Amino acid sequence: MYSDLHLENISDLVIYILIKLSKIISTVINPLVVAPITFGLLIYHDQTHIPRHLLFFISILFTTILPFFTIIYHKKLGKLSAYDAPLRQERIELLVIAAIYNAIGFILLDHLGASQLIKGLMFCYAINTAIVWGITIYWKISIHMVGIGGPIIALWFSGYNHPIIMGVIIILVGIARIILRAHTPAQVITGTIFAMVLAYVELTLLFL
Repeated sequence: MYSDLHLENISDLVIYILIKLSKIISTVINPLVVAPITFGLLIYHDQTHIPRHLLFFISILFTTILPFFTIIYHKKLGKLSAYDAPLRQERIELLVIAAIYNAIGFILLDHLGASQLIKGLMFCYAINTAIVWGITIYWKISIHMVGIGGPIIALWFSGYNHPIIMGVIIILVGIARIILRAHTPAQVITGTIFAMVLAYVELTLLFL
C-alpha cells in the first residue's frame, strides 16, 4: 500500500516537472522570440551598406513587437482566453494581422535593398503565415513549429549549419507542445515539415 502511494507520488512529481519544463521551453522558444534572434544573426552576419540597426529594427518591429502588442490588446478586449491563444478560433484573426505585418515588413526591407536572404525570410513569414491562417480555419496546425522551421532553413542557408542543435530544438519544442496538450503529434510534425519545405522552396526559387 505504502509502495503504491510512493510510486504514485513519484509519478505525479515527474509529470509536474515535465509540464513545468514544457511551459518554459514553449515560452522561451516561441515564434516571437525566434524571429528577432534569427534576423539578428542574419543581419549582423551580412555584409551590407545599409545600417544594420535599421534593418534589425524593421525586422523585429513587424515580426515581434507589433504582433506582441496586438496579442496584449486582443487579450485586454477579451478575445483571447490566454496569451498563447490556445483555442483554434482565437488564432484566426491574429494570423491575418500577423501576415499583414510581415508583408509590410517585406516591402520595407525590399525597398531598402536588404539582402536576398533577409528579405526572403520576411517574405516566408508573410506567405507562410497567410497559409497557416487558411489551415487554421479548419485545423489547429502548430504555430510554434512553423515559427521554428522557416528560420532554421534561413539560418542554414546563411552558413549556420548545426544540424544536431537545430534537431534538438525542434524535438524539444515539439515534445513540449505535445506534453502541454497544445497540439497532437500530427499537428506538430505537419507544422515542422510545412514550414521547412515551404521556406526551402520559396528561398531557393525566389531569392537565392
